[in-house]
Amino acid sequence: MNVNVMSRDSAMRYCNEKHDNAVVMISISDPYITYPDSPFCTESNKVVAIQPLFFTDADRPGKDVYNRQVSENDLITEFDAWLVKRLLNLYPDTDVIVHCDAGISRSSGVAAAILKAKTGDDSQIFNSPKFRPNMRCYRIVLDE
Repeated sequence: MNVNVMSRDSAMRYCNEKHDNAVVMISISDPYITYPDSPFCTESNKVVAIQPLFFTDADRPGKDVYNRQVSENDLITEFDAWLVKRLLNLYPDTDVIVHCDAGISRSSGVAAAILKAKTGDDSQIFNSPKFRPNMRCYRIVLDE
């Protein structure tokens, strides 16, 4: 299983292209932003399932990356992690794309947890300078 981290723009481009291998997508959105487009499944793009999640980009209550005040209710939850686990259990050997707005923190935190749980190795995320994993996402998904 391959796990890839993308920005929302990259995920949308992916959905508009033809691919040979099936993937599932974890689509992380900010609950306070309205997006013009959402990722989609087609026979051509081989995205076989999408799990939407809605939570802000913060590790704890306080200020998020947009400098908004957020509460515990705005953050990733154990239920979100359960939804990730359910998707992976439904499609156990399928490649995974995890995307958020920028593809830097929330998606890399979730992706690192998936890699650690499935392969025992999250180094491709933690050793890359392009990612800054959201540690709350990592811990909650890994615990599930």
